[in-house]
Amino acid sequence: MSWPQDAIDLCTDRFGLTLCETEGATVEREQLVALATALKNELDFRFFVYVVSVHYPAVDPIPADEEKGTEAVDGIPDHTVVHYRLRRMATTERGTDTFAFRTTVPTGEDCPTVSDIWVGADWQEREQYDLVGTVFSDHPDLRRIMMPEDWPGHPLRRDYAIETQHFPWR
Repeated sequence: MSWPQDAIDLCTDRFGLTLCETEGATVEREQLVALATALKNELDFRFFVYVVSVHYPAVDPIPADEEKGTEAVDGIPDHTVVHYRLRRMATTERGTDTFAFRTTVPTGEDCPTVSDIWVGADWQEREQYDLVGTVFSDHPDLRRIMMPEDWPGHPLRRDYAIETQHFPWR
């Protein structure tokens, strides 16, 4: 996938980001709202396609093994990656109409909401909160949307116990 050149220029020149061919830009949480605002107001990405959170459990460090000739590998802490995709409706030229970006959120911390930039993000952020557990700071109504209020945990997290007891609630 090739990204629109004006979006690439905005990300690299103003925000100092690098882009992945398949995943788009990776932005720090502190810059997320500024990037989202610039994409909407300056580059006309007015249609919010989706927000998706993916949970990654912690990975323990791997010590070096001199006998096998392997080097030590640092551990990775428990975190969530939040992916966004936007679209420009006015363009008809293929490859200039969508843009993607993502941010990493350590477990126990929150991600800034973009629901005040794109109204379409409101319920999608609520869905990610409900199913994955991603907390969006300053969200106007962050509460469960699919599961009952008293449901234990978040069923799309990779550390969710599949054997969790549930009772019919409808």
